[in-house]
Amino acid sequence: MHRRVAQTVAAVLPHYGWDGLRDPSRVTNEAFYAADRRRPNSEGSQQGISGGDYHGDPHDHPDAGVAQWRRMDSHGESILSGLSDDENDNRMRGSPESLRRASSLGRVAEEDDSEDSMALPQTPEYGVEYDATDVDEELEWELEENGLYLGSYKRLLAMYTMVPLTALTSFAVVVLLPWLFWPCSTSSRYPSYSPSPIPELVLSSAVFSLAHLLRVPLYSISLSLLRPSFACLVSTFLNILVVNVLRLMSLIILEVRHYMKYPTPTWQDPSFRTVWWLSLNVAEVLVALVQDYRGISFYRDVMVPRGREREFLERLKQNSSSPVLEPNGRVYDWRDPSHTFPEQPIDPETEGLQTEALQPNAAAIASQIDKEFDRLIVVKAREELEELYGVAVIKIPIFITCLQRFNSIILSLGLNLLLSAAFLRSSFSIPASDVGRVPTDVLSHSSLLATFPVVLVIHMSLASLYTPTFLPRIGVHTAAYVGVLVSLMSFFAGLAVWGALS
Repeated sequence: MHRRVAQTVAAVLPHYGWDGLRDPSRVTNEAFYAADRRRPNSEGSQQGISGGDYHGDPHDHPDAGVAQWRRMDSHGESILSGLSDDENDNRMRGSPESLRRASSLGRVAEEDDSEDSMALPQTPEYGVEYDATDVDEELEWELEENGLYLGSYKRLLAMYTMVPLTALTSFAVVVLLPWLFWPCSTSSRYPSYSPSPIPELVLSSAVFSLAHLLRVPLYSISLSLLRPSFACLVSTFLNILVVNVLRLMSLIILEVRHYMKYPTPTWQDPSFRTVWWLSLNVAEVLVALVQDYRGISFYRDVMVPRGREREFLERLKQNSSSPVLEPNGRVYDWRDPSHTFPEQPIDPETEGLQTEALQPNAAAIASQIDKEFDRLIVVKAREELEELYGVAVIKIPIFITCLQRFNSIILSLGLNLLLSAAFLRSSFSIPASDVGRVPTDVLSHSSLLATFPVVLVIHMSLASLYTPTFLPRIGVHTAAYVGVLVSLMSFFAGLAVWGALS
């Protein structure tokens, strides 16, 4: 059987032992097949190969069969035909990726690996197609790596107008709720030049302003005693404690209990309107809006309009530092020998002229230093905000910011209704002149002792979510959504204790 196969191979390949050069279209690598080449030493060897007494035992010539079957690979010959020796060697020995890159027909202009080329390959590798969204994300990521952000600052400001509009709408709804659902015909007890909402709103703003000013001293004291992470939480708790104590004191200042017509808090009593106006935290919302606009102003100089991403990336590769120019327009260099002081004394008039010439340069350097210092301050403030939120401020959706303003209004209203109802049910709210007039059997300290800690826990829990310890971990979205749930629960609980839901 082996002999017949060998004879068939010999008949198909009659020129196996030729002395001439091989056909380059059929042999891919001369060095690779050098061991398989048989060189006849005599004429008898040629006759033995071409004659019928050919011995096809594979043990006599172990490499002969391998070489013959290699040359019979028609698939390899069809691929390798027409290629040079170097290309053939790469075809046989390289990986699919190296074959594609080595082929003179496979390379296209988009595969240029130069650093100046910013274009992505139009022909993706291994069947992966590039999407326009992927390209935009890649450019945006590269911009952020260089401290730039994609977007228009004017468009961002226009979108941020939704935040104050949301706050105004929320205040308008809160102001109209008592008139629509809990009307009261009692006239105001305040003088005509200061009608009912004005004293409450002014006192509420003053209380918040005082508590807001105490934040920095409380944090400084806590930081001097504790570690920064614990100092932030402790100062937040102390500030919340001060806020709620001041809310109780505002009820005493306005003499709410003295003018109550009912022994217990109810929405039919004029005190309900007074507490309602005290709960409107107008100053707190204004401060938050100012902080929001100040936060986005830090990104004014680092925002890149859409469509100009590649232009700004090309500029980053160049020298970004703007040189200081002399009055004549030449770049000022302090190492220039022309600016060195002469060794020999000169005429005073000439010295005065040189001093006047150097003054514009000094002014330009001072102006440049001031600009760089202001820029460093902005960068530092931007980094602090990003450390607090865990993300760039301009990356926070406008809806989340609007939700935060809504949460602060509803939470202040709900917690103040709860706290004031508990306080007005206790004997601490009764003035000394009204002790005999108000029945003490309906008063109890238990409501205040139970409600005040609950209000502190609720307020502290929500405030701690916006501290650097928790906010970067949970995200602004989670804090805003949790705030919505807790604020609405507090609001309806406050209405319930005043009997406004029955």
